[in-house]
Amino acid sequence: MTKKAVDLLKDKPSQAILSLSIPIILLNILKGGFNIVDMFWLGRLGKEFLAGVSASVFMVWAVNGLTALATVGIIAGVSRNIGEGRIETAKSNCMRALELTFLLGAACTIVLFPLINPLVDMIKLEPQTRTAGIEYLQIMMATCVISFIMSSLHSILIAWGDTKTPVVVEIVTFIFNIAASPVLMFGWWIFPRMETRGAAIATVASYAIASLLYLVIIIKNKWIRLARTGDEIKFTRYITLGCPVALSSMFFSFIYFFIAKVTANFGSGAIGAMGIGHKIEAVTYFIAHEFAAGLSTFVGRNLGAKQEERTIEASVFAFKSVCLITALFSLVSIVFAKEFVSFFNADPDLLHHGMRYLWFVMPAEIIQCGGIVFENGTFAGSGYTKPSFYVALPITFARIPLSWFLAVKLGLGANGVWLTIALTMLLTNGIFCILYRQKKWIKTKI
Repeated sequence: MTKKAVDLLKDKPSQAILSLSIPIILLNILKGGFNIVDMFWLGRLGKEFLAGVSASVFMVWAVNGLTALATVGIIAGVSRNIGEGRIETAKSNCMRALELTFLLGAACTIVLFPLINPLVDMIKLEPQTRTAGIEYLQIMMATCVISFIMSSLHSILIAWGDTKTPVVVEIVTFIFNIAASPVLMFGWWIFPRMETRGAAIATVASYAIASLLYLVIIIKNKWIRLARTGDEIKFTRYITLGCPVALSSMFFSFIYFFIAKVTANFGSGAIGAMGIGHKIEAVTYFIAHEFAAGLSTFVGRNLGAKQEERTIEASVFAFKSVCLITALFSLVSIVFAKEFVSFFNADPDLLHHGMRYLWFVMPAEIIQCGGIVFENGTFAGSGYTKPSFYVALPITFARIPLSWFLAVKLGLGANGVWLTIALTMLLTNGIFCILYRQKKWIKTKI
């Protein structure tokens, strides 16, 4: 007997959230593995190559953050359309979002590509580290459209409640990336040695494969239509829904450019350690985001059907689950910090800084991940996205003077940077938890 699909409007909220989120968590464990593979091979190239990508990756984060200009509207709008019973409008909105996505991706390349050299030069990296970072970014920035399209197609599947199929897609691209990265980076078989450019090309090729597979699935399920219904979400509404999240993410990424500049005062080991630390904490970060992704679909669907109490029950369940998982992983990463960092590179200087990064940051990760559930799940699903801008952005900006003050002025070194990251994580996401309890998100209109 075929197992009955979970009904997001009738089944127990905890059951629905787990049904939506577990496949996405598996998906992002694979994505985490995807990133770890890149960092592992970069570590084999040498500390300088790893540091170059770690210092310059803020521009890739900026692009990923800007995809929210389309994806927040897709999940909030399309899932609410479905909850309201407006199926054809939901399909038309998916096509509308893809049109916007293409334009945004092209605009990102036009704006960001000329900024690569001057921004990386401002960090004042060692020559080999600088070259590695620039070569990586040139590939990533030239192909922004592909990463935008992939994110939007993935969001369409989530909005329709399909969180299982992307796992299969990610397995395919994960295997491809494992095979392609070392071949292109080290010049195996018939390929020239491309080092960090090879890592970028393998990543972009994986994105392209995922986009193609997602599109085939969407067309097969008839979740998109070319014809207009006349009541689609306007481009301007997509922008206003996604703008707070996107701008917060973009500025967060560019602020990390200044954080990297402060960290560079303490050598390439400190820069590399920051990159490794990000990859390790990304395990729980991804889990929180994907609980949030499942929750956002559930919230949008149930608010559309005017079942507010179910959204509250689901939000509390997701929050508690994520905090428990994060606490367990944080404890393991703190206890085995040396083993975690040395997996990527056992350079003594990098190991010294990497262990301390985990000791400072991972305890704060618990409240960070809980706040992510509310910000990217409850708030995003309801369309209540303004707190992402007026709460997260000022606190993130404060990282620049605070990191300099603690690291340079007080003489704490790289530990001052790690402490800054931990303190601002606690403050930002603590406020999100307070805003959730005020319940203004329930009254937001799409």
